[in-house]
Amino acid sequence: MPIDVSIVMPTHNRYPLNRLTLYSLEAQTYDHARFEVILVDDASTDATPLMVQQEAFSFELRYFRMPANIGRPQARNFGVQMARGEFVLFLDAEVLVEPDFIASHMNLHRAQSRLIVGGLYAIQKAYTRMDPRFSPDQQQEAMALLTCHPDLHHRWLMTKHLPDPPPLFDRKGILEGQFKRMSAGLAPYTRFMKEQIIDRYGDRFQGFHLPWISSGTGSLSMAHEAFRVHGLFEEYPGWGADDIEMGYRLFINGYQFAHLSHSPTYHQEHPREASTTEEGKHNFYLFQQKHPNISMLGILLGYMPRGLSYYEINLVLNDAYAIGAHEHPHRFLHLTGTFRSMLAAIGRLHRYGLPMTNLIAQCGFPVPSPESHLFYAEKQALEQSGKYPNLNYALNLMLSL
Repeated sequence: MPIDVSIVMPTHNRYPLNRLTLYSLEAQTYDHARFEVILVDDASTDATPLMVQQEAFSFELRYFRMPANIGRPQARNFGVQMARGEFVLFLDAEVLVEPDFIASHMNLHRAQSRLIVGGLYAIQKAYTRMDPRFSPDQQQEAMALLTCHPDLHHRWLMTKHLPDPPPLFDRKGILEGQFKRMSAGLAPYTRFMKEQIIDRYGDRFQGFHLPWISSGTGSLSMAHEAFRVHGLFEEYPGWGADDIEMGYRLFINGYQFAHLSHSPTYHQEHPREASTTEEGKHNFYLFQQKHPNISMLGILLGYMPRGLSYYEINLVLNDAYAIGAHEHPHRFLHLTGTFRSMLAAIGRLHRYGLPMTNLIAQCGFPVPSPESHLFYAEKQALEQSGKYPNLNYALNLMLSL
């Protein structure tokens, strides 16, 4: 029987959370003979290899162990290359899913081709074990949930003395969805993004120019063919930006995006890792350098000291695209070029932690100069036209820095 979908799950020291994720996949309503799970063990030093040896699952589990840690992007690329399915579905090793998880992704793909399906803004927090290494705020949040459920609280009391307490849920508890009792809802940032984007533009991002920012691989699917045609993930060092770079690459090649708000997933909370902020800034800058287009650079309007909201950025992009569609190609040529250069400067200054001041001086021409005179003349014409107020507002804000 052919495989419809390959679930690619990289894992690095996520035991026993990855075991619970595999249990949740056993509850899928989708035909278990028509999907496979590719578990890419990125040189874990925990019990993941032993789990694979000792446990059997109701679906085909293909386990690949890397001899050395290669990082998330390369692990995902390995999984893609091993995948036999018509579609590839990425799932983080600590994310629990609803029984309709695979079916929800596949229903959308069967209805429309060249689609990217994700659920980044529907990921809820869940506590499936009381890890002694939790931060104080994690401990407080988990205990508030735990005390509401006497049976789980008792189970924790019986094991709290252990250096490595077992999960609060067994296979049956995961299959029956009991873990949802320990859900803390959306994380603050996820809730913010949902309100900013999904609540305003809907699950199909109608009228939103930046749908590619939703392409987080915690829960993301696309046709296998997309990788054959457009290439694999960029193997950036460390953490960050490789997934949204892939999303952007597919976006500019005509792919559309859909969000699964009706089928939430549950991120099993684990001890906080060392900050990856610098890695993310570095990789995002590599992404910016690869795609120095307004459709990508526009997001940098949110990185200014008084950053614009996604709604405001979208309005600015509306104006920028309208100029290209409705004006003579040379009418605002210097203005749009300088706007792009100032956006690129924001990204560069952000990457290196430098002050965002005098952006026009970062554009590669002296001020004053013939180039700057042309820019300011076109800026005045833009303002007098009254047709592009949002772009004019963004330019004023950038010039005020």
